[in-house]
Amino acid sequence: MQHWGFPIADDIQLASGVSACEQFHEKILKKRDRLPFEIDGVVYKVNAFALQEKLGFVSRAPRFALAYKFPAEEKETVVEHIEFQVGRTGAITPVARLKPVFVSGVTVSNATLHNFDELFRKDIREGDTVVIRRAGDVIPEVVKAIIEKRPKNTRKTALPKQCPVCGSHLVKPEGEAVLRCTGGLYCSAQLRESIKHFATRRAMDIDGLGDKIVDLLVDEKLVHHVSDLYRLKRAQLIALPRFAEKSADNLLEAIHNSKKTTLPRFLYALGIREVGESTAALLANEFGDLPLLMRADLERLEKIRDVGPVVAKHL
Repeated sequence: MQHWGFPIADDIQLASGVSACEQFHEKILKKRDRLPFEIDGVVYKVNAFALQEKLGFVSRAPRFALAYKFPAEEKETVVEHIEFQVGRTGAITPVARLKPVFVSGVTVSNATLHNFDELFRKDIREGDTVVIRRAGDVIPEVVKAIIEKRPKNTRKTALPKQCPVCGSHLVKPEGEAVLRCTGGLYCSAQLRESIKHFATRRAMDIDGLGDKIVDLLVDEKLVHHVSDLYRLKRAQLIALPRFAEKSADNLLEAIHNSKKTTLPRFLYALGIREVGESTAALLANEFGDLPLLMRADLERLEKIRDVGPVVAKHL
């Protein structure tokens, strides 16, 4: 590639054996702070096209390549507030609002606490001084509280009983670490996230239907379900703030074009719990069309490879 004029990194090396790979990892780790770009690890690849082809891929990930990450950079900061976010499937995620701190090239002011089991295990409280890092140098997370720096008046975080958005009852399904809102699409948070997922590029690919537009449509009560997107009228959109005739026409055209999709993309877009892109493709291949899938009972679904009782029940 260099011979053809493509710019390539200088730190490329042919390594033979595990020991040589580990030595290369240590070498690059020591140079990390001096590199003119951000880097979170090294990638090992099998150095033979024939073997790469034989090893193949898992979904979109190659079996012939492996990422070996560097240890995440850690910093101390203070938890100013703990709040609860509601996801697309109703999962309630505790999130720490932090005193802003610079970590791995980014100013971090929010960090996930994952779930309530993790929150209580780490005993993170408002007012705590905590250690944070960006997991994989991407997602900020709270590693631990520094107990010796804890103020005397802190209190343990209480488990919420109602959804912070819609007020519906919360449940903790057996065998799961997450707390879930029972409100379904009545919960505006779940509705917003469901529509955002439905419109993503890997789902229905509705160009122009971004987060702000989704929030606006939900706030104005024009959309109560993803199917309502296909009932939107030009006059309704033009009457909204920040919408002109051209932007309304473009959005309606993108929504119309999304009708020409494939069954795997549509199944994935529905946001059924435990049904990702691979499972959606598997189901589409098994049934061929939507009516056949809709008529399938639990016993039929559980016979499909990689579809167990949990996935079958959600379907």
